[in-house]
Amino acid sequence: MSLEDIRNKVLGIADQTVKYARDLKVPSAEIFVIEQSTTSLTDNKGKVDSRDGIIQGIGIRAAIGKQLGFASSTGFEDETLKSTLQAAYNIAKVSPENPMFNGFVAETKTAKEGILDSNILNLEADDLIEKCNIMNQEVDLSDKRIISGSFGSNISHTGYAIGTTEGCLASSLTTSFSANSYFVVTEAGDRKTAGDFINSREIKSVEGIAPRALNKALSSLGSKAFGGSEVLPTVWEAREAASFLAFAFFNVFSGTTYVEKSNPWSDKLNEQVASKELTVIDDGQKPDTQACHAIDSEGTPKQTTTIIKEGILQTFLFNKMYGEVAGFATTGNAQRGGPMGGAAPYESTPSVGFNQILVEEVAKNLNEQIAEMDRGILITGTPIGLFTANPVTGDFSVTCNDTFLIENGEKVHPLKSVSIAGNYFETLNNIRFIGNDREPSGWPIDTPSMTFTGHTISD
Repeated sequence: MSLEDIRNKVLGIADQTVKYARDLKVPSAEIFVIEQSTTSLTDNKGKVDSRDGIIQGIGIRAAIGKQLGFASSTGFEDETLKSTLQAAYNIAKVSPENPMFNGFVAETKTAKEGILDSNILNLEADDLIEKCNIMNQEVDLSDKRIISGSFGSNISHTGYAIGTTEGCLASSLTTSFSANSYFVVTEAGDRKTAGDFINSREIKSVEGIAPRALNKALSSLGSKAFGGSEVLPTVWEAREAASFLAFAFFNVFSGTTYVEKSNPWSDKLNEQVASKELTVIDDGQKPDTQACHAIDSEGTPKQTTTIIKEGILQTFLFNKMYGEVAGFATTGNAQRGGPMGGAAPYESTPSVGFNQILVEEVAKNLNEQIAEMDRGILITGTPIGLFTANPVTGDFSVTCNDTFLIENGEKVHPLKSVSIAGNYFETLNNIRFIGNDREPSGWPIDTPSMTFTGHTISD
């Protein structure tokens, strides 16, 4: 089966179900069809775990005026399509009106697709084992400081389509390849962990992943207590900066929270909300990211949206319904499932999601930022408790097990677990540096390394 075969399959199912809707005289219907195949392999101390998974499902919204019904099912048999459609229609008949609903996407328009690698369809578990072997052979696991080391590789390909009785019939495809290494090390009672990975839409070399992960873990051994509490600047490696900003951005960029009046930035449009150095875009058209698709999950073309420009809030992100309620056009941000996984996409109705949020690069790489710091903290691992921050006030307090003390522009030594506390909204106005070294983070947000002032560090 080729990628175009997958496209034609999901498009054909969407089109056929739209025809069934007309036959059943369903006033209005939206058909979401998805097929996804995944192979995952993990090698942990020679114990190989290989898993294959296939998702085939359909999610249908039926509408009678502003009354909405939704039903979903697995499989693509004709009787399944018809019964799911009938179930959605029956639910709509007894549902209260949704005053925000104003119809489904009514025309076929598409943006560009991301990079597609048809060779991914030909990879098998043996090929993934070889990728793991390459990572394994690059490190010396006889080092007695290593408690465990694991290697993983994953491939997937996905096709989905949207059909509506109003006239939309569009599809999108994606291919994915990833590999990762993860180590646990210990010395003199000090225990540290570290990992590294690549995540791409095409097959990539895995060389260098394992050595980087192991070196990062080993370099964190010998940690010392911080010894007190102090307000200091913090410099974050690129991936850690992304994880740190994710919570704040996901809340304040959402058109859902804007419409529902729970967004602390609801009255901040066209106002300064961050340092002038900060520009943030939501990019659904950057071809090397998983977010790049021809359409979002309700049939609107994906696009690139500037959210913050030089510190000024430009817009929020919307799907069709929330954009119309807010008096804005959709930004192509309809999403099914959760931003970090969760339910299968066909099991949920569209919500406002994120494509790939990108903080624009400015200047000074990580080492240059460290060199500018008299005294501060370098964060090299994802903190614990990021999503316990207060979404209204922005107050946060997180625990980080992977930090270094910086003095006189140099890394002095790794630290034992420290608490980092502050306020997200103040942090965005206290940006000291934005780096020029953005890299993929594994989150729906990528940033360069960044330095902030005004964080409280304590044991």
